[in-house]
Amino acid sequence: MRQSQLALNIWFVTRVRLTMKKGVPSRFLSFFLVGLFISVASYAMHAQTKMPKATGPRTVLDYYTLLPDKYFEANREQRVNWMLDPKRGAIVDVKNGYLYAPGDGAQTDIYVCLFKRSDGTYLIAVNYDDKNGVFESFLDFYVYHHGRLRDVGKSVMPVAFKKRLHYGLPRYGSTITVTNKSGKKLYDLVWVRNVFRLKRA
Repeated sequence: MRQSQLALNIWFVTRVRLTMKKGVPSRFLSFFLVGLFISVASYAMHAQTKMPKATGPRTVLDYYTLLPDKYFEANREQRVNWMLDPKRGAIVDVKNGYLYAPGDGAQTDIYVCLFKRSDGTYLIAVNYDDKNGVFESFLDFYVYHHGRLRDVGKSVMPVAFKKRLHYGLPRYGSTITVTNKSGKKLYDLVWVRNVFRLKRA
């Protein structure tokens, strides 16, 4: 397509030069110039359609890098180079949409898990369970909307979040397991049709 278009453009330019040398009336020259303009415009439009479109986040790592600053004491470089260092036990499982970023005495651990929605986009779950009484537990849910993460926790949870319980995000499957401090399973949060359903143990 590109080569044929280029050849056509060269042909037009050549014809314009010949008409100018032969003294062809200006109206014919105008026809040639219009034809050349249409040819170039057509090629430009074709090139635009072939350009890759800007895309949003696609992997669990992409979403992790978009998390609000409130989750971090670490700076942006440390969030990737330090917190996601596999030597520290970090897990970045892109295939299964699961990420674990360990912290330290100042930075809380962070778990991120993706749940696929019916429209092909993802619900992003962000979690930490404080088992040692050092940090505050949290379980938040987001969707990516117009370049940013939007909190949708209240619209997807069938029961209220309780800080004294532990919420295990799944690396495999799409069920969040909820236990008490002693480890006894209380119920599951099963991902079904864009919301979680409560399933008692």
